[in-house]
Amino acid sequence: MKIGILTFHWATNYGAVLQCYALQEYLKDQGHIVEIINYKPQKYDFGVKYLRRPWLIKNLHKDLIAKKKEKKLMLFRDKMLAQTKRYYSSNELYEINFNYDMVISGSDQVLNPSFTLRGEDHPTSVYYLEPFHKSKCIGYAISFGCNEYPADALSYSKQWIHNFDRIGIRENSGFSVLEQMGYKGYSKIVPDPTILLGTRLFRDIKMEYPNKTNYLCVYMLRKHIDLDREDIIYVDDNNNPLSMEQWIGIIQKSKGLITNSYHGMIIAILNHVPFVALADANHMNNRFETLLSKINMTDHMVSDISDYKSILDRHIDWSNVDNKLAEYRKEGEDLLNCI
Repeated sequence: MKIGILTFHWATNYGAVLQCYALQEYLKDQGHIVEIINYKPQKYDFGVKYLRRPWLIKNLHKDLIAKKKEKKLMLFRDKMLAQTKRYYSSNELYEINFNYDMVISGSDQVLNPSFTLRGEDHPTSVYYLEPFHKSKCIGYAISFGCNEYPADALSYSKQWIHNFDRIGIRENSGFSVLEQMGYKGYSKIVPDPTILLGTRLFRDIKMEYPNKTNYLCVYMLRKHIDLDREDIIYVDDNNNPLSMEQWIGIIQKSKGLITNSYHGMIIAILNHVPFVALADANHMNNRFETLLSKINMTDHMVSDISDYKSILDRHIDWSNVDNKLAEYRKEGEDLLNCI
């Protein structure tokens, strides 16, 4: 079967790229021909926003660092993802007959209201798979990026959500959003593609490991924490972003991880690395809670980092965790069995 995947593979984010790779590899392992539909509106290209909104030049230093990270992620995409040619708009997608037997939207926050309303500076139905309605349309591990969909975006999503033959959502809060949208089709909670693929995820990635050993890894998005100890490697996206191979490798070989990154936490879980997941008051935490409840590790998610030592020292029955992950993985496999 020929399958197209439509997701935020283009985002300058380790997890966004890695989950795309994981879903691609899972489907290839099942014997399918898989392509990543390389759709990215031009407004998201570096430098374009400065032409449109020159007052954003104040963010130039931050964006130059992001561009450095993007170059490293681009190397991974070009090597590891089977991408189509680049498409800049939904109009281009409507004009082409891709001949896919199935198109999968997801994983990631592909149906978030911001992109739904302004992804192309106007409401767009691309990630609702409107241009692919002749194919079987599946949502896999979709996130809405919110617990309640805003009314202005809801008026559009209600028109398009029924394109999906079935939908797998990544967090429990997604059920209430689907209810708001009036979706009556098949839906269930499924694991992120990185969980679905499991340790097979690391088979073909050539990791780069740090010279240091017996270290604690701290990886924080959008914030910084400073711990008074010397055995720490801080992964610092704000100044020195790593390649995908370095990012995974530094978590893999650590003796513990402190993070507010969802996919950083998953790398730790798959590699049996003790971890502390720091809840962010300004960020959606339900995806953490949904996954950790599946593997009986909700006590590893905290809002205050002060007690991190006792959490990292707790005994973890990794055999039990692996068994729970296998059960959870079956949920994703069952949803994709419709292929």
